[in-house]
Amino acid sequence: MTDTTVLPETPQPGTTQPATTQPATTARRSLDRWLTMWNGDGALAHVLCADDFRIHFAVTERDGSTPADDIRTAEDFARYLAWWHREHAGTVFTAVADAIDGDHGRLLWDVEADGAVAGGVDVFDFAEDGRVSRVWSVGGQRSMRS
Repeated sequence: MTDTTVLPETPQPGTTQPATTQPATTARRSLDRWLTMWNGDGALAHVLCADDFRIHFAVTERDGSTPADDIRTAEDFARYLAWWHREHAGTVFTAVADAIDGDHGRLLWDVEADGAVAGGVDVFDFAEDGRVSRVWSVGGQRSMRS
């Protein structure tokens, strides 16, 4: 199921003024839904990602390619996620811990694929409206719960 709910800071129809919810609330919602997006709901990229969204991975794909380097918009990211989900079917991410400090956030996660568990960390910059502007993502070889 795709959640296409407009986050509170998005201007309401017929206005140019955002709702009164604080950007920190939207940053929390963005962070809380990040792994839902990675676990199969790639359309959430349109809701969670700022207009100037970029993601930087420290790893490459199995073939050495870096297709995420070309991501420049939420639509690019949604297309990338659709491709990624096809290439990595059955992969499941779980949150281990997270924190938000103003315009910045961190998410520790585990990923299970093919019976193996590994972990990683994502570091976020949030736009003024609380959507994700930048992400730096690093994966490791063991669970973050270790």
